[in-house]
Amino acid sequence: PHDGTSMLERAIANLSGSGFVVVAAAGNEGDEKLYAKVSGISSTVSVGLNSPDPEGDVIDGWYKNGTLRVEFCDSSNRCLSAEPGTSASGNLSGGCRVEINNTATNHPLNGDGRFWVDFNCRGNFTIRLTPRSGTPKADLYLVSGGSEFMDCFLNDGFGGFLGTVGEPATSPYVIAVGTLTSRFVSDDPRSFIDLGKIAYFSSRGPTRDGRLKPEVVAPGYYVLGPEAGTSRYIPLPGTSMASPVVAGLVALILEANPNLDVNGVRGVLSSQALSDGF
Repeated sequence: PHDGTSMLERAIANLSGSGFVVVAAAGNEGDEKLYAKVSGISSTVSVGLNSPDPEGDVIDGWYKNGTLRVEFCDSSNRCLSAEPGTSASGNLSGGCRVEINNTATNHPLNGDGRFWVDFNCRGNFTIRLTPRSGTPKADLYLVSGGSEFMDCFLNDGFGGFLGTVGEPATSPYVIAVGTLTSRFVSDDPRSFIDLGKIAYFSSRGPTRDGRLKPEVVAPGYYVLGPEAGTSRYIPLPGTSMASPVVAGLVALILEANPNLDVNGVRGVLSSQALSDGF
């Protein structure tokens, strides 16, 4: 649900305390239009579906303050719909297989409404959300890469897209780490052009409930790492390269003060981190 209430994030929260701090990569989807924010009456969202997964893709929707009818329509305006509390499945034009589950109007994780659309299609489609009660506002997430929302996405103004931080980095009990463009690699000109900037692919926040994520960035595009089975070091990119840097810093902080919890460690990192024009 991108708000820190998933089962994994609840487990981390239960374990969290003095000396127990989780550091997680923010994700590498910051350059993808995987999140759409929808508000208003009878809203529509356009989505281009081109998932490389032969099983198709999933749109995961979460909403508050009411209930919604969910429709999924192809370019010929053939639609499949599900009212609140129901599900539906069928084929659209070209044999496009679609399943809509709109049964969770009060999800046990957080009390919000939730729907998902499972599809195995290619092309341009539209999701129509029609309020059936209240004034619901919805957040939509594409689960896989390759597909993208064509409207209702949020541009951060620096070439990235908001709302793309993944689980468990969305937890308030986790320090989420983005990545910095830190090393030039000759076969990747962008790593030279963007030196010093947050990496173009580094996932952006905020969380669905509006919290700042990630809290810090570290070198990760590129860093040198050992290649398995050889004596060579090779350049590797990703927030998975940046988060171990921060995990090492956290270990040093806890060595100095073993009683700090995640909020105490986050405060040390935030107060000591460097800040620049990027």
